[in-house]
Amino acid sequence: MIRSFAPLAGAIALVACNAAGDEPLPPEGKELDKGVQPMGPGLYAVGDGSQVYVRTRLATDGTYQDLDPSGAVVGSGSWSSMDEVICFDPAGDGDEQQERCWSNSPPDEDGSFMTTRDDGSESYRVTPLEE
Repeated sequence: MIRSFAPLAGAIALVACNAAGDEPLPPEGKELDKGVQPMGPGLYAVGDGSQVYVRTRLATDGTYQDLDPSGAVVGSGSWSSMDEVICFDPAGDGDEQQERCWSNSPPDEDGSFMTTRDDGSESYRVTPLEE
């Protein structure tokens, strides 16, 4: 399951991906507007609400790592966001390593939210985790 999930974090967000590449992170010293984009630097559990498939760590330098349950890195690459869209570009050039973008819903009271791939083919529940 982790292999098929790698494109999300490599997961977690759309036609606006090209625009997102122009402004990958908020300006230094400013926070992301969590009302618009609930994902920013930090650690997230990604799954279906009852099971976690992968944990994804977004770094402030625009890179990410996907981690399996034991904490081993199973994927990595770069991420960028704009408004409610977040894009992940996995390292490498294979078919499963192409940039994928996701649209994130506003966060629920517990901070979790749904993320849906730009073509509508996949959706996951994303939950922020304490580091």
